[in-house]
Amino acid sequence: MADLSVTYMGLPLKNPIVVGSSSLTKSLDGVRRCEDAGAGAIVLKSLFEEQIEGEIRQAEREASPYEHPEAFDYVRQTALHLSEDKYLRLIEDAKAAVSIPVIASLNCVSPEWWTTYASKIAKAGADAIEVNIAIMPSDLKHSAKEIEAIYARIIEGIRRRVQLPIAVKIGPYFTALPQTARSLSSAGATALVLFNRFYQLDIDIEKMHLTHGYHFSSPHEIHVPLRWIAILSALVGCELAASTGIHDGAGVIKQLLAGARVVQVCSVLYQEGLGRVGGMLSEISDWMDRHGFTVMDEFRGRMSMELSDQPEFYERLQYIRIFSGVD
Repeated sequence: MADLSVTYMGLPLKNPIVVGSSSLTKSLDGVRRCEDAGAGAIVLKSLFEEQIEGEIRQAEREASPYEHPEAFDYVRQTALHLSEDKYLRLIEDAKAAVSIPVIASLNCVSPEWWTTYASKIAKAGADAIEVNIAIMPSDLKHSAKEIEAIYARIIEGIRRRVQLPIAVKIGPYFTALPQTARSLSSAGATALVLFNRFYQLDIDIEKMHLTHGYHFSSPHEIHVPLRWIAILSALVGCELAASTGIHDGAGVIKQLLAGARVVQVCSVLYQEGLGRVGGMLSEISDWMDRHGFTVMDEFRGRMSMELSDQPEFYERLQYIRIFSGVD
């Protein structure tokens, strides 16, 4: 029988399927359900700086406008601690309730918040921290190099404060992704999660206001992370986790063949339920049996660019007729 166990950032997992940060992992009940479904690990729903600030502002609005300034400071600090405590308590409760690794997720804007919360998350007992960084390059005054340097500084700051494994979840929109990935590894990242699926913006043309686009990924979105996993797996000096577009066992196998250590799934679990985890594991096990593999390391990275006799196909951006069949 195939052995699906892996290690990720030094953590032992019974299989490579990780439930990604989402509402599926925002509560203790959700964490338990993910473990019962067969997940190898879970990433808790992100702690967002903006969410905490919003809760603080709400508490301030509810306070009397005639209160003394010191009272407002007390209200702000109380709201801050209540918001933090909910998340830290979830980490503590999840660690006590399940046997699979619990990875906390952090999404901040202000530099000082990254290190402050990372330290508190470490003390709460998380097995690792996933740092979700997304800086919108919308300011003409900032070059690509300057923005990319911010990513590295965030990781360096967190690494100075905590000893936990750090995964960095990023998007694909970098001028020179291999160089950025290597700099994050050098800054202290234990793993990179490729890729973040960003908020999709849309416009309601009748009401003429902003709205959101489609929430979930599709299986067609697997190709971007698949290419970059295959290219980067031998270059960056840290582990890689694949995310986005993984909806079945075949998708998991493809990413492992490209060189991923684990995969994160989310959208398919909303669409088909947590029972899909077990189905994906069965598909992986059946495939391994058919091909004579007994452990993951026997095929991980076999289809990476490093081991390919046609590495140019991984780098080609235009259509190639031999692959696409399109003139």
